[in-house]
Amino acid sequence: METLDPQLAAAFAVTTGVGFLMLISGVHKSLLEWRHRRRPCPSCGRDIDGRVCRACTRA
Repeated sequence: METLDPQLAAAFAVTTGVGFLMLISGVHKSLLEWRHRRRPCPSCGRDIDGRVCRACTRA
């Protein structure tokens, strides 16, 4: 097994750091949003994937 080249390790660290900073600046400038948590229905407990619970609004 070969050892990791120091230049390759440094390039990986720099590009990962730049990507992380771009992600944080995108969230800060409201260009990106964090993922929202799931919304359970208060009546039946199922996940709401739209505006209303489809299980509770069916007639």
